Amino acid sequence: MFSRWNWVACGFYLLLNICSPDASGGLVQSCGHIIPESPVLALGSNFTALCILNESCLDFGNIYASQIIWKIKNRLVPKEQYREINRTVSSVTFNDTSSLATPLTCNILADGQIEQNIYGITVTVGLAPEKPKNLSCIVHQVSRFTYVMTCTWNPGRHTFLDTQFRLRYSWPEEIFPDCIPKDVNNSCTITDIQFFVNTEIWVEATNALGKAESDHLVVDPIDIVKPLSPQNVSLTSGILPTVLQLCWENWISDAVMMLKFNIRYRIVGDTNWLEVPSEDTASTRTSFSVQGLRPYTEYAFSIRCMKEDGVGYWSDWSEEKTGMTIEDQPSKGPPIWRIIDSSHSPAFWTVHLLWKALKPFEANGVILQYEVTVRDKSSLSSPVKKYNVTSTNHTLELREGTYEVTLVARNSVGASPPSVLLIPASNSKAPVKNLRTLPKHDKLWVGWTAPNSYVLKYVIEWCLVSSSSDCIIEWQIALGDVQGIDLKGIKPFKCYLITVYPLYADGQGSGQSVKAYLKQDRPSKGPTVQTKKVGKAEAVLTWNHLTVEEQNGFIRNYTILYKTIDGNETVVTVDPSKTEYTLSSLTSDTLYTVRMMASTDNGSRTGPDFTFTTQKFGKGEIEAIVVPVCLAFLLIVLLGVLFCFNKRDL
Repeated sequence: MFSRWNWVACGFYLLLNICSPDASGGLVQSCGHIIPESPVLALGSNFTALCILNESCLDFGNIYASQIIWKIKNRLVPKEQYREINRTVSSVTFNDTSSLATPLTCNILADGQIEQNIYGITVTVGLAPEKPKNLSCIVHQVSRFTYVMTCTWNPGRHTFLDTQFRLRYSWPEEIFPDCIPKDVNNSCTITDIQFFVNTEIWVEATNALGKAESDHLVVDPIDIVKPLSPQNVSLTSGILPTVLQLCWENWISDAVMMLKFNIRYRIVGDTNWLEVPSEDTASTRTSFSVQGLRPYTEYAFSIRCMKEDGVGYWSDWSEEKTGMTIEDQPSKGPPIWRIIDSSHSPAFWTVHLLWKALKPFEANGVILQYEVTVRDKSSLSSPVKKYNVTSTNHTLELREGTYEVTLVARNSVGASPPSVLLIPASNSKAPVKNLRTLPKHDKLWVGWTAPNSYVLKYVIEWCLVSSSSDCIIEWQIALGDVQGIDLKGIKPFKCYLITVYPLYADGQGSGQSVKAYLKQDRPSKGPTVQTKKVGKAEAVLTWNHLTVEEQNGFIRNYTILYKTIDGNETVVTVDPSKTEYTLSSLTSDTLYTVRMMASTDNGSRTGPDFTFTTQKFGKGEIEAIVVPVCLAFLLIVLLGVLFCFNKRDL
């Protein structure tokens, strides 16, 4: 065995062998080396490395293979993986390279004293490339005469190695330079392509562990073209109010390919697209007349194209172009209704005519004026009165009777069909039955049962009930075959009065009304209670109804809660129509606290506390005591006076 100083000398010698420069300026050969040198290994395979010692090191310090230890990334490899092949060679084996790290070093440990690195290698672990899959190519039209072909593929699993992909393509008699992807491994673009020639295309993947090749794709580039969308799109209105003429320019020559088209359009402000039937645009063209449009409506159009036989790809949609159809006469008359005010004089009416502006697709243009005609049906000799109005309401002063009102809307093209309203002397016809409401999310459904007679249409009125302002009426017309509608714009926690009128050919039915809430809440405050009269054993309580704004729902009941200072609370339920209640069986000369609660279907709210004290004596009790006492006193006085007169001498 070496002494301590011999090992120091040996270590110094190894250091000189590894690090000292020779006369030629290079490095002196190390005391050993590892084979294989910097291997590339398949992930999960087994691997054996050999550390071979040089004879020069053996001769100097009696260093043998049995003294070799192996490390991976400065971590000791278990000795069970070592094998001493001879005095100069040691091997290490890894059954699974998944756990193998780099660097792998061969080291000497002599007599357990000094550890010296002999050699190290870099180990690279990875996978052979998989066969590229899903190879597909598309030819993009870049300009009027320029086309490029971009191919993409699935490169497969990550190999953990430097793997090179190349796109290869050829004609039957010619092979072209490979296309090398830049910055990606699943796509490459070829700028030199020719139409009407079958081209064979495939992908090769290569790394240190192997090579893989995709399936070959044989295609004529003309069959995978994505052309540029049509350019310079324009719209012009025609003679008819339902037609627009669409024109465009194709950026691909008919000699290269014949095209077919898709034309889509929508009303400006709407998100839903409509399409022209594909069979109408299945041939090369540069214009198309789109029919069946709404008059005086702005439309947005977009167009795309592809190869006429349907092989290849659709172009992108062109930039949207907008245009407006010309006006047409209104398609229907405005919905009309009336509010009759007869409060000033029973023989005269103030009739407020109301009508709704036509929707754009009904007006078919700009409504310039409304023409109102009033005919007195109760007097054939009365002249017909006509009014031209620009607003959506008109007020008439009429004698009580039966009138026929006709309303026409007019634009620059013509007049609408007339809307007719009959104003009867009385609502003598049958009303609707079973009027009811039902909340549905943010809408309030109103339903009814139709009368037995034939109804032309129904008028539904509604207004917000308020204690501080008048009920401003809104209204809507429903067809005669409808028995329910949804009211929109209804606010929660607000009370609405809803009235439904059936309209007949010869008059109208009386209105049926119902109050309704879209959503209820508990009252915003409780009732304030006070006493009207207090006795010895009873107290009369009184209160005011909550305002409709404070109720937030239908008041189902009032609850009175009262108690003495040290007694239990008593609860009394009162009908919501009452504003007065008498508490009985109270204790005399006692302080009571009372409060009142109002309840809806969705909760309750209690008002402020109120205190009162019952009387010590009931009604008549004081008189019953004082009068006899006074009479007795007077009687005593009277007897005393008489006694004095009888005993004057005394």
